[in-house]
Amino acid sequence: MTYQINHMRLTGQNKYYWQNQLKEFASRFAGHQWGKNSKTNIIKVQFGKQDTRGGFSICLVDDKHCIPRQKTFETKQALLGFIQGWNMCDNNNINNFY
Repeated sequence: MTYQINHMRLTGQNKYYWQNQLKEFASRFAGHQWGKNSKTNIIKVQFGKQDTRGGFSICLVDDKHCIPRQKTFETKQALLGFIQGWNMCDNNNINNFY
């Protein structure tokens, strides 16, 4: 599995749509190298409420099980909107994930 959902529920009629969006987003990162100077291999992407401040985040997990990059959002809708926009983008180079 290339992605993991932590403490975030996907409900309603769009549940499977959002699961596919998360899977597509994670597939762009898992198995690829991220970073400009020292490249790290991304093995998994974690979505959800990992942040201690109560926000939602996207975490890239490398082969050493460290998190080289974490992007935070205030709401679940903002996180899902970012993922949807990233998946729709033509130039989605993973090194542009900041």
